Amino acid sequence: MTKTKSHFWYNKSQRNGILYLSVFIVVLQLVYYFVDFSTDKVEDFNFTELITFQNKIDSLKRIEIEKRKPKIYPFNPSFITDYKGYKLGMSTQEIDRLLKHRKNGKYINSAKQFQQVTKISDSLLNQLKPYFKFPDWISNKKNNRFSTVKNNFFKGKKKNINLATQAELQKVYGIGNKLAARILKFKTSINGYHNVEQLKKVYGLKSEVINNILERFYIKVENTAKKEIQDLNTASANDLKSVYGIGEKLSARIIKYRNSIGGFYFNDQVNEVYGLKPEIVQLLFKEFQILSKPKIEKLNVNEAAFKQVLHLPYIDFELTKKIFDYRNEFAEIQHIEELKKIEGFPLDKYDRIVLYLTAE
Repeated sequence: MTKTKSHFWYNKSQRNGILYLSVFIVVLQLVYYFVDFSTDKVEDFNFTELITFQNKIDSLKRIEIEKRKPKIYPFNPSFITDYKGYKLGMSTQEIDRLLKHRKNGKYINSAKQFQQVTKISDSLLNQLKPYFKFPDWISNKKNNRFSTVKNNFFKGKKKNINLATQAELQKVYGIGNKLAARILKFKTSINGYHNVEQLKKVYGLKSEVINNILERFYIKVENTAKKEIQDLNTASANDLKSVYGIGEKLSARIIKYRNSIGGFYFNDQVNEVYGLKPEIVQLLFKEFQILSKPKIEKLNVNEAAFKQVLHLPYIDFELTKKIFDYRNEFAEIQHIEELKKIEGFPLDKYDRIVLYLTAE
């Protein structure tokens, strides 16, 4: 009880302090309530400076808004997608009209045609028109001297495209100075066009323009001088480099593979060389042929050791094991064709494998 009572017991100086604090708080409350602290003094503002400052703020806001707007880059209106059209402000119906136009194999060649097809408003057209980017052969018709006949009907005699000049190519609708020069340059790089597929590889040459070309030209390789066919099995790496598309690495790879199999016996063995594309193989066989078959010493499958068979071309460890299991099961292989009876034997490689094996 004494301890509890001591918490509420103050001496004289403490009681005086509490009294003064209470009086001070009351006085402050009365002053705050009754005294008016407002003033009639009017601040002098410079309204011209305020307006100038506000204008600067508005200008910065406009710049920031422009920055946040999605930036439009030049584009070909023929290839607008659903999403692109939506971002440009086109309606669903307008986008559908454009996609239908393209589905029919037609292109947009001017801003006016774009409006005719899509039926967009003049205001939206004026916004988009500065960003339209058409191919060079459309934008520079006068400079490129295109044929004015769009259907490109040609009643004259066709000419070999490998003998065409740049001026003659420019008479084809869709071909200008640059594209004509590109067609001739590519022709030189491949020693003349052999088929339509090679025309398709010319950068920027579209299928509809190729159709226009074939109205005026046909494809035929003109041999101005017949080259003597060389033997592929005796050709050196330097000889092979004369073929377009075969450089130092590829020629060395062909020689290395030829040595590993003892020489090319079949034409399609050349396709087994890593990195040798079919079109280069075609060019290769225009200058090289298998004129002499390689003399391959055959290994007797009944007398050969496991390692000897394993090291032969086209035969791996699993196949070697299967051959020896079969030989052990039947004592010996009577005829080499028995290899076909082995389960899992690669029949597509039989003609190659029997070049190196015999059962006699």
